[in-house]
Amino acid sequence: MMSNSEKTTLLILVDSLILLVALLLSMLPIKEASIIPEYLVGFLRIMPLWLIMYFTEGLYTLKTHNPAELPISLIRATTFAGLISFVIMYFAPGELRHIFPGTRILIIVLVSPYLMFEWRQFFFKFLSTGTRIRNTLLIGSQETIDTCVFEIDRKPYLGYKIVGTHSNSESEFIIPKDLNLIAIERSVVKDEALFKKVFSMLGTGVEIMDLAHFSEKISGKIPITSIDQTWFIEFCGLQKSATFDLLKTFLDRTVATALILLLLPLMIFLIPLLLIVHGRPIFFKQTRVGLNNKNFTLYKLRTMVVDAEKAGAQWAKPGDARVTFVGAILRKTRLDELPQLINIFKGEMSLVGPRPERPEIIKSQLEPNIPYFSLRHLVKPGVTGWAQVTFRYGFTIEDSKEKLQFDLFYVKNRSLWLDVLIIAKTIKTVITGAGQ
Repeated sequence: MMSNSEKTTLLILVDSLILLVALLLSMLPIKEASIIPEYLVGFLRIMPLWLIMYFTEGLYTLKTHNPAELPISLIRATTFAGLISFVIMYFAPGELRHIFPGTRILIIVLVSPYLMFEWRQFFFKFLSTGTRIRNTLLIGSQETIDTCVFEIDRKPYLGYKIVGTHSNSESEFIIPKDLNLIAIERSVVKDEALFKKVFSMLGTGVEIMDLAHFSEKISGKIPITSIDQTWFIEFCGLQKSATFDLLKTFLDRTVATALILLLLPLMIFLIPLLLIVHGRPIFFKQTRVGLNNKNFTLYKLRTMVVDAEKAGAQWAKPGDARVTFVGAILRKTRLDELPQLINIFKGEMSLVGPRPERPEIIKSQLEPNIPYFSLRHLVKPGVTGWAQVTFRYGFTIEDSKEKLQFDLFYVKNRSLWLDVLIIAKTIKTVITGAGQ
């Protein structure tokens, strides 16, 4: 069975080949074969840009990509890549403009999404049939089982077939034949007879995996119904190396400083505009919970009417009447988040991490209803995060529970590579205007 990293590598290689095929098609009829190498070398200079666009769309993140969005993702990524390529070629030296006139780029934009769509349809069908499928048994809480079944049903290319489930509420248990994998919840250890039956499968060629880890592999989140305190000790008790923390802090402050300087002209434009439209105060300050459950003051541009919370702390909701017209634009473009660069520079926040929540909402609504909620504060909060780019804007306790599962995935798996992926997805969200 191919791993997700191997599948991703193959997707990238074939996508690169498809882009080159689209280039050759754009050159028809070819009068002189001797010029083909020159055209190929020229296109190789800008092809990484196209692959970055596909990466930003999440086309190489198989565990979280929604196959139903594949056509629009391919069209959107290819269109943006074509537009940027056209701008680059416009300012490029004369020989490159000769190689890539606008019509040639347009042909590549029209041809490559169709070829990539057909390639993925074939590849995903290939991965979801025959010996490439692993017969899987799920044992644990019904909520986690339902999540796993849902994810596998819509993403069969991950290579799993559910041949049996057993929830904690069921009494009888029979292990199906021809099993390849058993994903079992930690709490099952308390059921001695059941645990012995599963344990006896070790050494028979059947892989046995923690159910929470299996769910993490196929959904990009940690199911809180399938973990306990021992999970946090095992995976979150040890902090990342001092080198990782120092490098992340250095990059955060370097990027924050660069963005403050780069966006200063925009702030000089926004502040008078907000003074005219909103009046004072321009900036909005609010207490949030940060690293190790310590409070700090978060800064934003004000997007709501004055005294928006005179009735008490509450979540913003879609279509919230308290949000002004200009405020809605600031939220959609994420410009209201710009002052948080100050929080990053002060070391209170990171570019990437769980979004900081308000202490009064945590105390009154979230901690009493969501187990382990405060443990998301094992890392610095961020301007953007894994939950923000993989889940919709949340304004209920159920939404917060779902987002916590994505936050715990980040706490467990945080790395510079994951940060790059999140930032890329955030750029896509801002460009497409998704979310709130």
